[in-house]
Amino acid sequence: MTDTTSKVLVAYATWAGSTAGIADRIAEVLNRKGLAAEAVRAKEVRDISSYGGVVLGSAVHAGRLHPDALKFMGRHAADLNSKPFAAFVVCLAMKDCDEKGRATAGPYLAPVRERVKPVSEGLFGGAYDPQKLGFVSRQIMKMIKAPPGDFRRWDEVEAWATGLVSLLGGPPVTQG
Repeated sequence: MTDTTSKVLVAYATWAGSTAGIADRIAEVLNRKGLAAEAVRAKEVRDISSYGGVVLGSAVHAGRLHPDALKFMGRHAADLNSKPFAAFVVCLAMKDCDEKGRATAGPYLAPVRERVKPVSEGLFGGAYDPQKLGFVSRQIMKMIKAPPGDFRRWDEVEAWATGLVSLLGGPPVTQG
């Protein structure tokens, strides 16, 4: 039986699935490293009391976090302040994974930081497939000249997730 302190929730809010893929990978890494992690859509989470740690991921659209991520923060802020909490964003600003992208993407987490101070923050590139978005969103992406493609860097996602293990109450991670 898994004790509560080693259970980790990886909640996520996504528009087209890119953030869900990253959340799933984070949960996989945490599980391999000795935690009992599960990835769940943020809007489906009703109670976080059985988790020893929480990770929240959100897609960014037009410079804003997904509304489901903000609602999650509103519902669970008090509980999140009493346990290890990490947050990540997925956006095309991070497609090149450079300092310019970090300077753009980092502030997207401000609404999260206003409620809970994360023990760690991840900034990841997303994927843009025009066929997965509605007409209005496609037009916006066209106006800002967003290139289609998958800009997720799985090695960076896995490295960040590995770094979370001890922060979320898991066993120390050895390199190798």
